[in-house]
Amino acid sequence: MVDRVKLYVFAIIIIAAIAVLLWRLRIRQQVIAPVVTPTPGGIGSDLYQKAENPGDKLPELNPLSNKPDTNPLSQTNPFKNVKTNPFK
Repeated sequence: MVDRVKLYVFAIIIIAAIAVLLWRLRIRQQVIAPVVTPTPGGIGSDLYQKAENPGDKLPELNPLSNKPDTNPLSQTNPFKNVKTNPFK
Protein backbone atom coordinates (compact mmCIF):
# COMPACT_ATOMS: atom_id res chain seq x y z
CA MET A 1 0.00 0.00 0.00
CA VAL A 2 2.81 2.41 0.86
CA ASP A 3 4.56 1.63 -2.43
CA ARG A 4 1.42 2.38 -4.35
CA VAL A 5 0.99 5.81 -2.61
CA LYS A 6 4.61 6.65 -3.36
CA LEU A 7 4.05 5.75 -7.01
CA TYR A 8 0.97 8.00 -7.24
CA VAL A 9 2.76 10.92 -5.58
CA PHE A 10 5.75 10.47 -7.90
CA ALA A 11 3.45 10.36 -10.97
CA ILE A 12 1.64 13.52 -9.88
CA ILE A 13 4.96 15.32 -9.36
CA ILE A 14 6.19 14.26 -12.82
CA ILE A 15 2.92 15.33 -14.50
CA ALA A 16 3.01 18.69 -12.69
CA ALA A 17 6.65 19.26 -13.72
CA ILE A 18 5.85 18.49 -17.37
CA ALA A 19 2.83 20.81 -17.26
CA VAL A 20 4.93 23.66 -15.83
CA LEU A 21 7.66 23.15 -18.44
CA LEU A 22 5.14 23.16 -21.30
CA TRP A 23 3.44 26.26 -19.90
CA ARG A 24 6.76 28.15 -19.64
CA LEU A 25 7.73 27.05 -23.15
CA ARG A 26 4.42 28.36 -24.52
CA ILE A 27 4.93 31.74 -22.78
CA ARG A 28 8.49 32.01 -24.08
CA GLN A 29 7.32 31.31 -27.65
CA GLN A 30 4.69 34.04 -27.39
CA VAL A 31 7.28 36.57 -26.23
CA ILE A 32 9.85 35.66 -28.89
CA ALA A 33 7.29 35.55 -31.70
CA PRO A 34 8.37 37.79 -34.57
CA VAL A 35 6.67 41.14 -34.94
CA VAL A 36 4.75 41.37 -38.18
CA THR A 37 5.14 44.77 -39.82
CA PRO A 38 2.13 45.98 -41.76
CA THR A 39 2.56 46.09 -45.50
CA PRO A 40 2.00 49.40 -47.23
CA GLY A 41 -1.53 49.99 -48.42
CA GLY A 42 -2.73 49.67 -51.96
CA ILE A 43 -4.90 51.94 -54.08
CA GLY A 44 -7.19 52.97 -51.25
CA SER A 45 -4.29 54.09 -49.10
CA ASP A 46 -2.85 56.18 -51.93
CA LEU A 47 -6.20 57.85 -52.52
CA TYR A 48 -6.58 58.58 -48.83
CA GLN A 49 -3.16 60.25 -48.70
CA LYS A 50 -3.99 62.41 -51.74
CA ALA A 51 -7.41 63.48 -50.45
CA GLU A 52 -7.67 66.99 -49.07
CA ASN A 53 -10.13 68.70 -46.80
CA PRO A 54 -12.53 70.77 -48.96
CA GLY A 55 -13.22 73.05 -46.01
CA ASP A 56 -9.67 74.42 -46.20
CA LYS A 57 -10.28 75.91 -49.65
CA LEU A 58 -13.45 77.84 -48.79
CA PRO A 59 -13.19 81.65 -48.96
CA GLU A 60 -13.54 83.65 -45.77
CA LEU A 61 -17.19 84.66 -45.69
CA ASN A 62 -18.80 86.63 -42.93
CA PRO A 63 -22.20 87.97 -43.98
CA LEU A 64 -22.45 90.15 -40.86
CA SER A 65 -19.14 91.97 -41.26
CA ASN A 66 -20.77 94.91 -43.13
CA LYS A 67 -24.18 94.92 -41.47
CA PRO A 68 -25.92 98.26 -40.97
CA ASP A 69 -26.60 99.60 -37.49
CA THR A 70 -30.33 99.03 -37.14
CA ASN A 71 -30.66 99.58 -33.40
CA PRO A 72 -32.03 103.11 -32.83
CA LEU A 73 -31.19 102.99 -29.11
CA SER A 74 -27.53 102.02 -29.37
CA GLN A 75 -26.29 105.62 -28.95
CA THR A 76 -28.89 106.94 -26.52
CA ASN A 77 -27.46 106.03 -23.12
CA PRO A 78 -28.05 109.00 -20.81
CA PHE A 79 -25.98 107.48 -18.00
CA LYS A 80 -22.73 107.03 -19.91
CA ASN A 81 -20.42 109.01 -17.58
CA VAL A 82 -21.88 107.90 -14.23
CA LYS A 83 -19.63 105.98 -11.83
CA THR A 84 -21.17 102.74 -10.68
CA ASN A 85 -18.72 101.94 -7.88
CA PRO A 86 -17.88 104.88 -5.61
CA PHE A 87 -15.16 102.88 -3.74
CA LYS A 88 -12.99 102.25 -6.78
